[in-house]
Amino acid sequence: MNPTPYFIRHARPRDITAIRAMQARSMWTLGADFYSEAEIAGFMEAFGTMDDAIVLEGHCFLAEDAYGAILASGAWSRAKPGYAAGLPAKGHAGDMPTVRSVFVDPAVARCGVGTAIMLRVEQDAIAHSVLLLGLTATLSGVPLYQRLGYQVEEVTQILFPDQTRFGCVKMQKVLDRDAI
Repeated sequence: MNPTPYFIRHARPRDITAIRAMQARSMWTLGADFYSEAEIAGFMEAFGTMDDAIVLEGHCFLAEDAYGAILASGAWSRAKPGYAAGLPAKGHAGDMPTVRSVFVDPAVARCGVGTAIMLRVEQDAIAHSVLLLGLTATLSGVPLYQRLGYQVEEVTQILFPDQTRFGCVKMQKVLDRDAI
């Protein structure tokens, strides 16, 4: 099967609703092999998939097909992620630029679109003098990040207000300035 043709561009505020819809499909479908329905529902209710601010900050990208369908999203931000409040106090959340809101539509999962988004995010970070990126990966995202050279810092959990826990992995990568 040939992968769906797509191009990567900056996300715009008018894209937010469509981005969130794709992210929710991704979380519910691709996350189902790693989390219970209750864990996904708790994550979506407590934190959602994306802060509007990351689009407004200007470092959010999306992959779009020829018909305008959003196939993937990803960003980096200097702002502290909303989910960081549920993480243990130690670690990098908010201490370094953070990869955020990386999601791939289930229809194109494992076709290279997530990799392409991440490479664009890293290129943009390097262009803005960022040489170390941190992230908190969902369990379903860990294999992608490991393939891209992110190193596991800590296996941890986000604590929801109802005291249930959502497994995740803190990771980081030193970026290669010569890669752009």
